[in-house]
Amino acid sequence: MRIALVNPYSFDVAGGVGTHVLGLATWLHDAGHEPLVIGPGRHAVETPFPVMVLGPAVGVPFNGSTARLALGPRQAARARALVGDADVVHVHEPLTPGMAFAVARGARRLVVTHHAHFFVPAGLRALLRRRSSALPVRESIAVSAAAADTAHQATGSRPDIIPNAISLPTPSPKPDWATVLFVGRASDPRKGHTLFRVLAERLRGEARFVELADGRASAAAVAQAMDEATVLVAPNLGGESFGIVLVEALAHGCAIVASDLPAFRATVGAQAPVEWFAPGDADEAERALRRRLAVPPAPDVARRAAEAYSLDVIGPRVLERYARASGR
Repeated sequence: MRIALVNPYSFDVAGGVGTHVLGLATWLHDAGHEPLVIGPGRHAVETPFPVMVLGPAVGVPFNGSTARLALGPRQAARARALVGDADVVHVHEPLTPGMAFAVARGARRLVVTHHAHFFVPAGLRALLRRRSSALPVRESIAVSAAAADTAHQATGSRPDIIPNAISLPTPSPKPDWATVLFVGRASDPRKGHTLFRVLAERLRGEARFVELADGRASAAAVAQAMDEATVLVAPNLGGESFGIVLVEALAHGCAIVASDLPAFRATVGAQAPVEWFAPGDADEAERALRRRLAVPPAPDVARRAAEAYSLDVIGPRVLERYARASGR
């Protein structure tokens, strides 16, 4: 099956949607399908399948962060031309301005995935519902219950929930020393990088603190850092709909110390090695981190907690939606 996957956000900056799109496309390629990935960006993305980057993105402030979108009419026209031969078009965040909405609106066999979680005020709700009504019949997915709630407010209908997924890595032995890891963007206040720096100062000498905080680390660099880490700290302050970084860390055998956000709790199962703290509370976060460092988990326990999010589990569910959309 020829499948066009559209990511509205720039590939030049690491993000959960782009990570999910590339991971799903890799799984589809390995399963014998023909994925084509399209999104904004200046730099080539090295994959065994084609990734078409459509040039620079425009930063649009939204939901406490900055969405880097392809807003140029030529980018939209190029994207629509690229998906013309696809058996099915899968657009992520189809209501975003620019290229993604343009592709979704013109697609004949459409699957959409909603990722975002935020409260949709009345004025924006009316605008988004008008945009939603302009889209053709489609199969609709949300990555979590929180994202489904937002999608329902924005579109008037509730999508099926199919969570984000990852390729499970090959287990790697952990070093003997304790390492605490942060993965996120320091430039985005919602990611809580400031709190991580407070923890690094307070526990200096008790563990090695490593941060990938510029949003540009490669997937290989993130994987290596997680292989070496004992604990991932996720001090996010809000605005999360899923928590793919938690799943990735568990898959690499890391324990989790995280803000007690509803989306994070919904993602991380009860059997996972996790300590929660109130968002923004440095004292509670310090106590949680000390508890986890004092009794590090067996990496196999963490890895088992991630198995439910394997692409080998989730991928076939997405393929079912492709089959429905394409009439196969």
